[in-house]
Amino acid sequence: MNNTLQQAIRLANRTLLGLGVLASAPQVLANDEAQAIEEVQVVGIRASLEQNVNMKRFAGAVVDAITAEDIGKFPDKNVAEALQRIPGLSVSRDFGEGERVSIRGTDSSQNITLLNGQTVATSEWKVLSALSRGFNYAMLPSDLIASAEVYKSPEARIDEGSLGGTIILRTRKPLDLESGTASLSLETQYSELPGEWDPSASAFYSWKNDDSTIGVLGSLVYQDRTVERHGSEVLANYVPTTAQDTGESVYVPWGLGSALFQQQRERRGVDLAVQYKPTEAFDATLHYLASELGASNMNQNFLPLARNAVRDGGTNTQVDANGVVTSSEIDGSLAPAHVAYDVIYRDGSSMDTDVVDLDLNYDMDGIRLHGQVGRTTSEGKANDDFYEFFNRPNDDRVSWTYTNAGRPSASFDNSDWITNPADELILNGYFESRIVMTDAENYAQADAQFDVEFGPVNEIEVGIKLRDREITQDRLRTTAANMAPDGFGDAADFWSGAVVSGLHSETGFGPSAYFDPDRAKLNAYFGALPDCADGVTATCAKRNQVWYPSIFDISEKVNAAYVQANFAHEDSGIRGNVGLRYVTTDTDSGAWSFSSAEGDYVYDVVKANYADTLPSLNLAWDINDSMVLRAAAAKVIARPSPSQLTSSVSVTPESGRGSGGNPNLEPYRANQYDLGMEWYFAEGAVAAATLFRKDISDYIFTEIREENVVTPDGVINIPSMSRPQNGPEVSLSGVETQLQYTFDNGFGAVANYTFTDVGDATLVDGTTATLPGNSKHMANLSAFFENNLLSARLAYNYRSEYFSAQTGVGKLYRDKQSSLDAQFSYYVTENLTLRAEALNLTNETVSDVFELTDGPTLQGSEWENGRRFFLGANYKF
Repeated sequence: MNNTLQQAIRLANRTLLGLGVLASAPQVLANDEAQAIEEVQVVGIRASLEQNVNMKRFAGAVVDAITAEDIGKFPDKNVAEALQRIPGLSVSRDFGEGERVSIRGTDSSQNITLLNGQTVATSEWKVLSALSRGFNYAMLPSDLIASAEVYKSPEARIDEGSLGGTIILRTRKPLDLESGTASLSLETQYSELPGEWDPSASAFYSWKNDDSTIGVLGSLVYQDRTVERHGSEVLANYVPTTAQDTGESVYVPWGLGSALFQQQRERRGVDLAVQYKPTEAFDATLHYLASELGASNMNQNFLPLARNAVRDGGTNTQVDANGVVTSSEIDGSLAPAHVAYDVIYRDGSSMDTDVVDLDLNYDMDGIRLHGQVGRTTSEGKANDDFYEFFNRPNDDRVSWTYTNAGRPSASFDNSDWITNPADELILNGYFESRIVMTDAENYAQADAQFDVEFGPVNEIEVGIKLRDREITQDRLRTTAANMAPDGFGDAADFWSGAVVSGLHSETGFGPSAYFDPDRAKLNAYFGALPDCADGVTATCAKRNQVWYPSIFDISEKVNAAYVQANFAHEDSGIRGNVGLRYVTTDTDSGAWSFSSAEGDYVYDVVKANYADTLPSLNLAWDINDSMVLRAAAAKVIARPSPSQLTSSVSVTPESGRGSGGNPNLEPYRANQYDLGMEWYFAEGAVAAATLFRKDISDYIFTEIREENVVTPDGVINIPSMSRPQNGPEVSLSGVETQLQYTFDNGFGAVANYTFTDVGDATLVDGTTATLPGNSKHMANLSAFFENNLLSARLAYNYRSEYFSAQTGVGKLYRDKQSSLDAQFSYYVTENLTLRAEALNLTNETVSDVFELTDGPTLQGSEWENGRRFFLGANYKF
């Protein structure tokens, strides 16, 4: 039989067998043809799942993994979204794309991500985002990643710093690949809300010489994405106030927001590696990774100030049994400032990350030496050009209706000026802000592994690691002075006829249309303002002032040493590791404070240090060929985030809120335990359940208190100042379950469910504090089909509500979330694959819930990100 005919028969039979309609076909094939079918290498979804199971099964700790079965074929567009398929993991999708990963009910800031075993510096592009130790996965295209391992129980050899688990991302090495391995991917995505198509592309190439002693690989990624988000926002919580017409104390939001966020994301990534292996004993790899995210954006928010409106101009106010205002007619003639409109342009906002790493390995007889040195840096730029309009006081044209039938809303149906403004609103708020955040870490480590024969102990690992990290934030502000009584001008002066429309199709909020200011007119007006100087009495600009309250510098030095013994007892089937890690942490936290005595800013540095001894034990008992019983115990720490350690402050006098840090914070500390059973009942299949518990001490909670803040403008009283404090103990426990199986006909399923329960910490004053980020219920279900011609997957993800933040009037929760995603691939040839993908098929929204102290539970903000669709092709050379 010629090769062409043989390949055709093989293809036809594999396809029919995959569809499950030819179960008896192998009986009528020639033996050599049947043998050929059996020898075909498993690829695609099934290959990736089998690798994931094998990594879990033979790991020395409690580990789950995700692998890319081929170049550029990581299971999801975003690494975070792939990780959410793992039991106990959940992600945030605030802008329709996975950014932060939470593990086992712990907040994303309490877990670390390592790239090839080392820290990845990270920063932010959003003004309101606090610098965190949690990695922002929007920075990392999945095309650059070969695998992701999640260590839920620690080993002494792995960096400390995670309360829930440690994620280790790995890139490829050229000597592990065939020389000339190359791929090219082209793709376009359609985003529903902006109605835009955007391109993306990636390319990969790897080469090595005939002797496999030197290799080079490179990967490039280019992605654009038009982002649009519609928000129905509840600002500054439900602050009790007194209704104007009834005199009752009622619950009403400080402000509502009809928000439109638009962004053009431009992601560029490069991954380069040079590997040199002149002998079997020595190996050196120089690795460079860089990723850049251009994040220029614009945010518009039409803001009915409900508290002021009901308090000063509410008529016919209706209140339910809980004291919640359900409706109120707002008479503009009675109320002063009760409608605002914020427009913020953020051109040039961005963040980048790069890593330079040298990895050395030397293998002697029974001894393996490893050394690694490198540097990782990140810079984030958060720019703000802020303009704020307010209504003219006591203007009967600015009347509207407030309602809250479970969801607060504002109706301006009889106010035509919203889309055709004249002088109802005046522009009287303006500033420009330029924030630059940097994160840089130098690291060096040396490790040694010794083969030994101490009973069941077969290997001893020892090592040391030094880390030097510096995190900074600088800020410049431009403001105006000598503003006229009527502000900078009427709304009509800064408008050329454009209108924002089409908002809130899913969130049911109003208004859904309002005028769009003319940016060119805004730029022309404020660009022409003269610089403020002595004797200048006209409106002027104070340009590029150093804004000391927001500036800080945190230096952190971490030194660690460890010893770990790996053991395996062949007769009993017991294996695992036991180790001890000792780590010291020294921090210098510097910030500016205003001294009323000296009349100027002074720079203060607060020093802190602590040391921790972190034992760990991992046991695995291979009961038989398919059953594994695991147990683990360890002590772990999670350091405070940079924003929590700074002594700088940020205040918003208009809403009476502010926030600051605490340089003397101790880290979270926890004793944790795991007990699990894993059943590998078929090739690439697993059924498993794991019980876990974490007893957390030095719990960090947010304290809300009244505070007087000294500024150059005088002492400002802030009724709700937020600061982190170390608190008492709290316990977290739960169970993870998972099931994975592939049928002979090409169908398969992956399912997992995690239950997590955490108690509230009781504070000294008798009040309670809640651990953030914990969803009691999390579930994932993926069903797939794959044969020689195509593969398809439908994936559902769910997490229940979780505590987000403590506010001055109660607790803020993120409501339950779910998503349904789909993928389809068609294998045109062995080298060419066409694919399609859809994210958030059911167009789920993201929303918040307020649980008021001694009050009702009320709906908060809600955001719609829309669906996204992808079409693409991958060609492997």
